[in-house]
Amino acid sequence: MPNTKELREQIETIDEEIIDLIATRMEIADELAKAKKQSAQGYWDEEKEHEVIQRYRELCEEVSLSESEADMIAEVLLAISKERQKHLFESK
Repeated sequence: MPNTKELREQIETIDEEIIDLIATRMEIADELAKAKKQSAQGYWDEEKEHEVIQRYRELCEEVSLSESEADMIAEVLLAISKERQKHLFESK
């Protein structure tokens, strides 16, 4: 069985991967915001937000994470994405 130091190192490695994936997600969301702005769409779609939350719930259920954990993950990621998209829409 790994010791606490080894387990913490594993967590740190995973955290780095998570941050890289979040950064990639946000870059794609930025591109989506630019495309929406160019086509005169609103920067945020409440219906799509609900679809994303539901998708997170389903994905989390598959790996034994709770619905409330899925909601927390979605809330953080969507809040960051929403703020970034809002900023892109407000800038010229």
